[in-house]
Amino acid sequence: MAQVPVEYRAPTLLVEAQVNGKGPMWFAFDTGSSTCLIDFKVAQRLGLKPTQRPGREGPYFTRARTLAVGRAQARDLELVIRDLSPISKRVGREVAGIMGYTWMEQFVFEIDYRTGQLTLWPRTVELTPRADQLPVPLEIHSIRGFTGATPYVPAQLNNRHRCRMLLDTGTDLGILGRQMALELGVDVNALGGAGERPRHNVRRLDLGGRVFGNVPFYIEPRRGADGNPYAQCIVGNEVLKEFVLTIDLARRRAFFRKQSPVPE
Repeated sequence: MAQVPVEYRAPTLLVEAQVNGKGPMWFAFDTGSSTCLIDFKVAQRLGLKPTQRPGREGPYFTRARTLAVGRAQARDLELVIRDLSPISKRVGREVAGIMGYTWMEQFVFEIDYRTGQLTLWPRTVELTPRADQLPVPLEIHSIRGFTGATPYVPAQLNNRHRCRMLLDTGTDLGILGRQMALELGVDVNALGGAGERPRHNVRRLDLGGRVFGNVPFYIEPRRGADGNPYAQCIVGNEVLKEFVLTIDLARRRAFFRKQSPVPE
């Protein structure tokens, strides 16, 4: 077991990581990312060699011998090389990379927002839920032709609209795709133009055994315009921080535990 600090610095969670034994450096801990990424300038500093898929255009990749958070270490991991400077500017510090599904699937992990602690166990460890934890089934969805996957849990909006809700610790507010926005009565044609992120308050959200009222979501009209059920609902840190969240990707389950009241 490893325990390390985790910081919610909107919109994402941040942890300190080491790449090939070098660091520490800040990585976004992003359950909504199907793979792991590294900033192109950081890759250059570390001497990581970029490559492309044979016969294909697209992003450059590299490989890390090790990618570690505390004592939790993954080996021989592929990293997508991207410009992560927009994330760095938003959180106010250099974000060297993004820790995604391909790293997380090798562990069972628990995020405690209030104490700022991330606990990690090897994926072989099978946790027994506590009496105050609600076990929820996880659905793991992958896209053909892409590496990795993303985790979904069942949720319900406004007492009647059921959805597959992506657990995304890389965003602050949740996101609604076009089809779900229409079902909720949002006039998507009246929303702002490209580059704007209009919001809509969902009257009731049922998630993880709790009920939340008047929850703000971003609306992305182009998202899930084809009706894809995996592109309609995302929940972010502003809701997830109300839980101690345990994710066991190997066994397809999550545990939701309500945060204890803050002592007065």
